[in-house]
Amino acid sequence: MGNQDRIQAKLRKLLALAERGVGGEKETARRMLETMLKRHGLKLEDLADQRRKIQWFPAKSRFDKKLAAQIMAKICNTDNPGVYSAKRNSHLVGVEVTPAEAIEFELHYDVLRKALVEHFDVAYRAFIQANRLFSSIPSDPDEARPTEKDLKVMMMAATTEATQVARRLERGEAAL
Repeated sequence: MGNQDRIQAKLRKLLALAERGVGGEKETARRMLETMLKRHGLKLEDLADQRRKIQWFPAKSRFDKKLAAQIMAKICNTDNPGVYSAKRNSHLVGVEVTPAEAIEFELHYDVLRKALVEHFDVAYRAFIQANRLFSSIPSDPDEARPTEKDLKVMMMAATTEATQVARRLERGEAAL
């Protein structure tokens, strides 16, 4: 099965879920499909269109652009996905896609960008813990029990190597 066939199959599944799903999943699938089609000015018949054009999406960081390239590599099953930077607006990333691929890309991109931000937050907090970058003043013993996010941070911190600041200073790598 070719890549375009897989995309069409996924969109047909989304359409089928919108038509025959149960309760909330049916409504959610219908809204997602309608939103994607409307956003791209498409109708269901247009999904068979094989012509590629560049679609632009927000990209607040270099990681958004890297994520876009990885998503395109997966969607198009290629090591050389069509991903572009806007010369006039550095906060956009362009992807060269068919209408069906644009919908699949957008679904992945919206969800994965949010997940990546959350992961970076956990990684940052783990880095702070691993390098002990906090006050030594005891915290309030009445604080709530650790959350699931706190546990993720602790697990990641346990495997994060602390940065050796003193060694870097001795070698003259850091200028103060």
